[in-house]
Amino acid sequence: MIGSVLGALAGPLGRGGRPLRIAYGRIFHEACAYSPLTTTREAFTGFHRLEGDALARAASLTGSELEGYLPAAELTGFNAAARVAGDVETVPLASSLAVPSGPVDRDVFDWLVDDLIERLAHAGRLDGVYLALHGSMQVVGLDEAPEAVILRRVREVVGDEAKLAASFDLHGNLSAGIVDALDVLVAYRTNPHWDLAPTGYRAGNRLIRALRGHVRPVHAWRKLPLVLGGGVTIDFLKPMNEVFRFMRRLERDPKVLSASLFMVHPFTAADDLGWAVHVTTDDDAALAERLADDIADEAWARRRVPMPRLLPADEAIAEAASHPLRRLGPVTLVDCDDIVGAGAPGGNTRLLQALMERAPDLTAYVPVHDPRAIEQLWGRAEGESLEVSIRGTEGYGMPEVRVRGVLAKKATTDFGRTVRLDAGRLQVALTERAPLPVHPKFWRELGARARDADVIVQKNFFHYRMFYAATSFAHVPVTTGGATSFDHVRGRDYRVPTYPVDDPSDWRPWDPTLRQQGWGGAQSGLSRPGTGPAASSQLP
Repeated sequence: MIGSVLGALAGPLGRGGRPLRIAYGRIFHEACAYSPLTTTREAFTGFHRLEGDALARAASLTGSELEGYLPAAELTGFNAAARVAGDVETVPLASSLAVPSGPVDRDVFDWLVDDLIERLAHAGRLDGVYLALHGSMQVVGLDEAPEAVILRRVREVVGDEAKLAASFDLHGNLSAGIVDALDVLVAYRTNPHWDLAPTGYRAGNRLIRALRGHVRPVHAWRKLPLVLGGGVTIDFLKPMNEVFRFMRRLERDPKVLSASLFMVHPFTAADDLGWAVHVTTDDDAALAERLADDIADEAWARRRVPMPRLLPADEAIAEAASHPLRRLGPVTLVDCDDIVGAGAPGGNTRLLQALMERAPDLTAYVPVHDPRAIEQLWGRAEGESLEVSIRGTEGYGMPEVRVRGVLAKKATTDFGRTVRLDAGRLQVALTERAPLPVHPKFWRELGARARDADVIVQKNFFHYRMFYAATSFAHVPVTTGGATSFDHVRGRDYRVPTYPVDDPSDWRPWDPTLRQQGWGGAQSGLSRPGTGPAASSQLP
């Protein structure tokens, strides 16, 4: 069923031709250079790590690839493409994914890549490899795009005859080391990202067709001196909906195999940071070059469309309290400066402090990363009254908040040991690992119903909206001064004049420089987490 639906979306199915063996896997992480934390091995093994046969079962049409979140993601979509094409043996390697956080420890990155390479080396003869990657990973001490390293290592094992395909989050940061290594490159086309399985299907479909000689992929790409723009950057809302519609129209031409726009994650240290465009055509280099220019022009024309106004905590709380849609469900306060979905640690206590002081009559659900508080509370009994000092993530420089309440629930969740502390109508979820409660099940596991809240704090820009679509109908962005404050983006140094720090009249003069080989992750011009003012209320 899933395969037939995806096949209908993908055009030619790749049927016919010689039998194929294609290996598949995932190394997926998005990093924030301004987080005081680094990403450890346990961040992967404790959240999503599947190997061999277990991966094959999870990424089948009857499995659950991202348990509790999405039953079908990229690797399921890839397997569906292979099944629809027929006569394709897929070889599972390993799949590793961690919640976005600070840069990955070097030994952890080496473990992930070495493990993948060892599995490839023992996989036997392979015609191709498909990998689900993010594109905005950062590794401590590595002055190169980590995804470029992964692809280079894979190429060394499989040789020049095999073809490589990879899919990316549309917030990936393209570089020459990534693009030049690949025969097939596709990105998500939705934001929030609901199209993980269709993206994997598209990558697998193009790879199979290329291996069977049905198409000859040729590429063109552009890099824009642009890190913030395009309003809310949601694919189905203005102004970016027009760009995504334009790309979909282009792909109706059988000569256009894929058209991708990368609205970059702006919080890594890469000095070639910027939006990018990638186009693949069937053996028509001139067409690819022309369309890459056209899409780049479309995106560049929308750079000055500002984000929604970000409110200080007191104004955001007042707006939530009086919001007319609150009678239909909880108002979401988006803590834009502590977005765990963009790599912040989740331990910003400023919004919690403001809710305690200014909203005693609101039922508010607030997640906070605080391993020290967990150590203090985990041995205490449910139902016990107590007082705890909440200090958030260590090294984050957050204010200490004293809370007197009842330990309502203890549970082990996707985010480690988790405690729900009730103080009047305030319900605080303290977590051992950075919390990303994008799904209402997070609160269910703690004995609370999302719909019972007046206000729910989210530490995620977009993805929670998929799971809260029938629960929360009002969303208020809040600025609190943390790792994902846009002040960091505007205050750092860039390799070339870059919007919105500068406003070049055209992207073309800077494109060649940004597409030069290199990544430059050791960026000295970054401001540090926990310092500097909160983001201004309106981007330029």
